[in-house]
Order: sequence, then C-alpha cells, then structure tokens
Amino acid sequence: MERKLKSYKPEKVMFYFENICNIPHISHHTEAISSYCENFAKEHGLKYYRDAVGNVVIYKNASAGYENHDTVILQGHIDMVGAKTNSSGHDFLKDGIDIDEDALESGFITARDTTLGADNGIAAAYMLAILDDDAIKHPPVEAVFTVDEEVGLLGASVLDTSVLHGRYMINMDSEEEGEFITGCAGGLRSDLILDTTTAKSENTVFKIIVQGLKGGHSGSDIGTGRPSANVITGRVLERIRQIADLRIVSLKGGVVDNAICNYAEAVISCTADYDRISELCAIMTNELREEYSGIDDDILIEAENAANHASEAASESDTDRIILCLRQLPYGVIARNADDINMVETSLNPGVMLYENGIFRLGYSIRSSHASAKRELADRIKDMAEYVGGRCEESGDYPSWPHRHNSSLCRTAGQVYNEMYHKEPVFEIIHAGLECGIFAGKMPELDIISYGPDMYDVHTYDERLSIKSAERVYDFTLKLLERL
Repeated sequence: MERKLKSYKPEKVMFYFENICNIPHISHHTEAISSYCENFAKEHGLKYYRDAVGNVVIYKNASAGYENHDTVILQGHIDMVGAKTNSSGHDFLKDGIDIDEDALESGFITARDTTLGADNGIAAAYMLAILDDDAIKHPPVEAVFTVDEEVGLLGASVLDTSVLHGRYMINMDSEEEGEFITGCAGGLRSDLILDTTTAKSENTVFKIIVQGLKGGHSGSDIGTGRPSANVITGRVLERIRQIADLRIVSLKGGVVDNAICNYAEAVISCTADYDRISELCAIMTNELREEYSGIDDDILIEAENAANHASEAASESDTDRIILCLRQLPYGVIARNADDINMVETSLNPGVMLYENGIFRLGYSIRSSHASAKRELADRIKDMAEYVGGRCEESGDYPSWPHRHNSSLCRTAGQVYNEMYHKEPVFEIIHAGLECGIFAGKMPELDIISYGPDMYDVHTYDERLSIKSAERVYDFTLKLLERL
C-alpha cells in the first residue's frame, strides 16, 4: 500500500490514521475497524475488552513513576459519516477512503469526493499512537473505541462501564483547536413514516433537483442558518402545486439525520409543461439566493424531463400530506441561550427524506440542552405523524452533558495549553451531541473534557483536517497526560 502521509508528523499518528482510512467503517458497518483495534491489542500484548456491538477498550499500564496516578480514559468513536459527491462511485461498504495527495501541499488532509472520517478517525489514531509508544510518560490508560456514535451514540449507550476505572476522561471528538468543550446538548432521532396509496399517472414526469448547498453538521453548523435541501424541496413542491396538478413519484435527500442535507431530488408527475416548471425553478433559485445571501450563495434548483410515460405516483391526498410534513414541521434553531445569543439550545434537523415503494420517511435529529425541550419537539413530530395518518419511530435518545464546575481536569488542561502556546484557551458548552453525556450519566464522578484539532466541513465531502493542528493537539495530549 502506498503511504501518502509518511512524510507528515506525528509519524505514528499519521500511520494509524492512514490505516483507519483504508478500512471501511461507516456507521452500522464497523466490524472491520473493531477487529483492527482488537488485533492491535493482541499484537502489542495489551489487555483488551470487546463487547457484542464492537466497542473496544484497550488497557495500558502506567509508565515508570506514574503507577499511583489516577487512571485516564482516552475516548473517541470509530464510525464515520459516509457522504460523497453525486458523481462519485465510492462504495463505503467496500472501499477505503482515497486521501487526496494533491491537497496535502495546502496543509490539509482531505479525501477525493467523499467524507474523510477525521471525525473521529483522528482520535482513534491518537489513541493507537499513544498505546504504541513506550517512551511517553503517562498514568494508567484506558483507550475506549466506541461504535455508531454518528447515528445516536449507540455504542457508548450500551457499553458496560464497569470495565472502566478512570477518574479523568479525555474525549477527542471536537473540531476546533484551543476550544475545550465542558458540556453539550442531548439528542434524539425521530422518524416520521407515512404509508401511501399509489396509482398510475398519465401526466408528464419531471425530476426536480436541489443542489449547490453547503450542508454541514446538524449540531455545530445549525446556528449558521444554512438551509436544508429537504426543506427547500418542500417549498418547491408547494409552489408547483399552486400552478398545476401534482403527484409525487419519488423523493430522495440526505443520508444521515445529523447532517444538514445539501442535495435532494424529487420526481413528480405534473400537468404543467417543462418550460413552466423550469421557469419556476429559475425564479426560486434567484429568490433563495437572495434570501440566503452570504449564508448559502450557490443554491441551484433545476428541472429535468424524467419520462413521458405513465408512472406510479402518490395519490392527491397523500401528496398533500407529504408536502404538509415537509412544509409545516419546524427546521433549524428553535431556541438560543438567553445569556449568550450565539449558543443554540434547541434545534431540529430533517436530515433524511425518502419516498419510494409507497412509503414516505422523514428522519429528524433533535438536539437540546433541556430534556423537556427535546421531548416537546419529539412530540410535535409525533403529533404531525398522527395527524397525517402515519407513525413515528424514535431511537438514539441520549442525555446532555452538564457543565462541571471546578473541574480539575479542565483547570490542568488550561494551564498546559497556556504554557505551551502562550494564549488563553476557550471553554465552551456546545450544541452538538457528544458521547461525554453518556459517560457522565453512567459514571457521575468522572471528570471529562473534550477537544480536538482543527477540522472543517465534517459530515460533507469537503471535510478536511489541518495537519499542523493535528500535530499540535497530539503534542498537547502527551503533555497533558504527563501532568495528570
């Protein structure tokens, strides 16, 4: 295998990160990456634990002189979001990530036409490098590799924490160097499902495409006001319905609930002609570009002739119900913090839209710092599902991570950061969901902090990792371990 990162430091980190990239490991398909971690432990003679879902814990004894120090848990997840360009033929179940060697000169690691998986492969690479280096000074270490974080923190939720004995936990699933996370929102996945009746339609069939959107992370990017292609699709369908008889043949938008959808398409049967539909799409493109100027400037809505023959389409009443769901359920920021307007407290993201074989599904990611607000949004989705004659399925409910006052781990991390880089760290409570909430709930005495290197546009095919930042954060982690 050609090593594209062999010239970059830290060498061990880059070695393991590239190995991880070469192993398919999207959510719900992490068997191979779990086995890789297990085999690493065996090859290095380290005690390990692996559970039925694929979570792996690897134990390393303290270095000389640190035997009586409190155990430190290092933690990150080993699944990734699989997003790709529309033209990509990448198969996330079979293909490794293709690191873009040409982009390395810019100082970033990125992938060709897909997500990179630095969220959270870099944490796994950090942990493996630490476990592999006997020259590091550190307390006893428990390295925790969890699965299926991106689909509701599922691995952490079922991990038996009785196998852990740490007093401190360092989660490395954050994306801005120098920003230390000390609390986060809770979350819930909710799917609205509607069974429909279909019939042949003799009208002209069009494909409506919504594209050019930035997308992003439904937690960290939701406060930017970026639009969702799924929500825009609902607006387009409503406008078409105002000028013509409309039936929905199929819908497709988004892959995961926790990413803001940046591409969607709707196949419709319609009484209007192509020129009228195309003109309306052009008008809406201009309207939305003005509406989202400076936020999402490249929105593009286009129409294509899909077919001129009869197609199975949803009935008029079911088409109306689908459009109602897309139009009337809320999207984006629901509430902000009263003391800090930049801090999102409650949000809702329709990440996945699908209509095929007569079944409509709209998958939502709900986030809130307040359990009651989270429940209220879930109930609103449930109420809408019942109103249109559908049903609601909930999964991946996880708690918030409350800020811990007087954290000795945070205090030490801040001191080390200031000494190394001569600037003050930033301590934040974020809107994105982290596994820290699961561990805090199961291990109330655990002192937790989360940080990571600079990463951009995670959960999108523009995801990139700063090489220099990855090096600095690793050096910081080693110094922090030395001080604990």
